[in-house]
Amino acid sequence: MTVRALRNIEVCAPTLPERNRQTLSESLKAVARRFFTQFRIVRRALRHPQVPWYAKVVAGCAVLYVFSPIQLIPNFIPIIGQSDDVLVVSLGIKFLRKYVPQNVLDDCGSDARPLV
Repeated sequence: MTVRALRNIEVCAPTLPERNRQTLSESLKAVARRFFTQFRIVRRALRHPQVPWYAKVVAGCAVLYVFSPIQLIPNFIPIIGQSDDVLVVSLGIKFLRKYVPQNVLDDCGSDARPLV
């Protein structure tokens, strides 16, 4: 290899600090933001008229589980307590994506028109 080719490899290869620019707090904020966005979609799907009844039941159970004082893993346990809430909401979103048309989910996810 020529010296010029080696310089190009060195310039293109990202260094470790460049790859890990996103700090822990930024990544946690992003995860929390995504969780609340998904939770809002599930909550709005409960009131949308085009969502089938069985999907509303699953979405309602997911919302009730998050607000319920009785949970499988209590929320006061530092990491695991919140992860079961995230799991339940994620499974509810997965179910909604499977059984509800995409345009309805887009309507539930948009901030432009709040459902009443």
